[in-house]
Amino acid sequence: MRTLRDFSAVVFDMDGLLIDTETIYCMSWQKAAADCGFEITRDFYQNLVGRSRADALQRTLDEFGEIVPMPRFRELVWHYEHVCFEEEEIVVKAGAWDMIAAVDAAGLKKAVATSTHRVNAAPRLVRTGLGERFATVVCGDEVTNPKPAPDLYLAACRALNVDPKDVLAFEDSEPGIQAAAAAGVTVIAVPDFKPPVPEIAELAWRVCPSLVAAREFLAG
Repeated sequence: MRTLRDFSAVVFDMDGLLIDTETIYCMSWQKAAADCGFEITRDFYQNLVGRSRADALQRTLDEFGEIVPMPRFRELVWHYEHVCFEEEEIVVKAGAWDMIAAVDAAGLKKAVATSTHRVNAAPRLVRTGLGERFATVVCGDEVTNPKPAPDLYLAACRALNVDPKDVLAFEDSEPGIQAAAAAGVTVIAVPDFKPPVPEIAELAWRVCPSLVAAREFLAG
């Protein structure tokens, strides 16, 4: 079985994988929807996890139709995200620090590949202390196509100067798993809000309940 040292580089997703932010995002979208007169449930929000902002807004419009007052809803989402991220603690996910340490100990290159735009991703990485551990961060506003397209992972591989087949990725969402697999990257799924459906789980090398479990698996 392959271990961590069999790879040349590791690419981490950010939201829901390195940092526990999906709950904050969900709260923001629910507050915006309530102000606009409709309800976003946690179950519906699960379908938005890992997707670009534009895709998530379109899926909301497709689901609820004319009752969604765009662009007011979009502006309220931005507003509540800003408020909630200022008020709520951003927690680093269990096992993240140890996994990063293991990657460094193995002498591997590493990067973050996140759908979040840089203006939001950078301060969150800095705020949690993760920013100083990653010299390479690729963000959703820096590629043409968002996850589940492979663009973010291909851009991360180019930035690290590595072949995708020599890269291991950690992803929590279905679009992220699809993106990594489409780029030719080996991916370990670490679900946050919900487990991947079987046909997407099959794209992953392994599905682990946490980064703690993923590190144990890679240790053989």
